[in-house]
Amino acid sequence: MKLSRSSLEVRPGVFAELQAQIDAVAARGGDLIPLQIGDTCRSPPAISPVNARDLHPYGATAGLAELRAALASHMMSHAIGPEKIDPGAEIALGVGATHALFCGAKAILDAGDDVLLASPYWPLAHGIITACGARVVEVPLTSRLYADPSLDPYAIFEAALTPGTKAIYVINPNNPDGKVLTRAQVARIADFAITHDLWVISDEVYAHLTFDGPHVTLARCPNMAERTLTAFSFSKSHALAGARVGAIAAPAAVVAAARRVGVHSAFNVPVSMQRAALEALAAGDTWIAEARADYRAARDAVLAELEGAPVRVDRAEAGTYVMIDFSGVLGDRKLSELLSLAIDRGVLVAPGEAFGAASAKSARLCFTSVPLPRVLEGVRRLRAAVDDFKKL
Repeated sequence: MKLSRSSLEVRPGVFAELQAQIDAVAARGGDLIPLQIGDTCRSPPAISPVNARDLHPYGATAGLAELRAALASHMMSHAIGPEKIDPGAEIALGVGATHALFCGAKAILDAGDDVLLASPYWPLAHGIITACGARVVEVPLTSRLYADPSLDPYAIFEAALTPGTKAIYVINPNNPDGKVLTRAQVARIADFAITHDLWVISDEVYAHLTFDGPHVTLARCPNMAERTLTAFSFSKSHALAGARVGAIAAPAAVVAAARRVGVHSAFNVPVSMQRAALEALAAGDTWIAEARADYRAARDAVLAELEGAPVRVDRAEAGTYVMIDFSGVLGDRKLSELLSLAIDRGVLVAPGEAFGAASAKSARLCFTSVPLPRVLEGVRRLRAAVDDFKKL
């Protein structure tokens, strides 16, 4: 019996090639500093204990009305997504933004469609598109804009356009390299989508975590609200990754279809977790401001620790990561050889090929997953692994 093509085309986990070595180090009690995963060591805003009444009954498939209302208000007031959002018809909740994005993608994509995916990208974006039966067309974008801010995103996307292109997927602020698109760059992407009549999936889950400039949402460009799906995640805005609550704001027809997909893939987001997300929103913006300041300080400390290393690192403008380019060290050798030495030294970073073909000689380092002293120790271990590699 044959498995489905779409399931076979979904990529394995980013550490598939190195997993046996990781397991061996863990089995012998080795100290591995986990800088590969996009999480935070900060505790979320204060949240009440789970009430048993939220654990046993089914919840409304569309989610708690009060959470959708609070989230719509929050997104509108922070300029994430459209200027006006109807919480009854234009918010689709998901079991994390991953699930919400999948439901939204299923609402707009058919098998055989092409999606222009700006790279480097969050690895699960590729899997979401592929699982829908669509084809990913990688479009190197943010790394090129770091190198040359004068480049025109319209021209970059147009060079990759195919007859089957149905949508574009953009992450802004970007995971993994922290690039924040300027207002002019966002406007050019909007012009491209309108000119070619494309859907836009705008992943804005790091919108609260900009360091050096404002976040500009695609859905507020003229004539873009009716074609844009904007993603939001409590995992990033409020440190609730384990709660698995996320959402998309999108046109009512998209949300209606996405909710149908959600019913048949998760039924409802756990009610207890929705209540936790609602309490996090009610806590206000103080926690977000403190987290942003902590993350900015962590970014600066990591960049200082990498100073003088034989690598290239762009100064992340937002988010919780830096991308480290090891091209000058690797030459013709594989990144996995270097990452294997890093595991031996006791540090994990995420292999760059998971973020796009153009990042095959890079790795993503999360500077928020553990307390800053441990992060900096991890960077020192990584530099030691680079030294080991150069001696081979």
